[in-house]
Amino acid sequence: VMHGANTAMGTSNMDWWPNALNLDILHQHDTKTNPMGADFDYREEVKTLDYDAIKKDVHALMTDSQ
Repeated sequence: VMHGANTAMGTSNMDWWPNALNLDILHQHDTKTNPMGADFDYREEVKTLDYDAIKKDVHALMTDSQ
């Protein structure tokens, strides 16, 4: 039985961060939210990546003390 002044269940994200940016537009699957266009092929673009260079860059990023 809930009673007293504090009867709400839990705390929502909006309680903690009331000025948070609304990112709902990012969850829509519409052509208007795709900056690459309808003919963009992610699979083909991934094939063009230089994985050795990516691994080198990630290693440098993770081991640099800056």
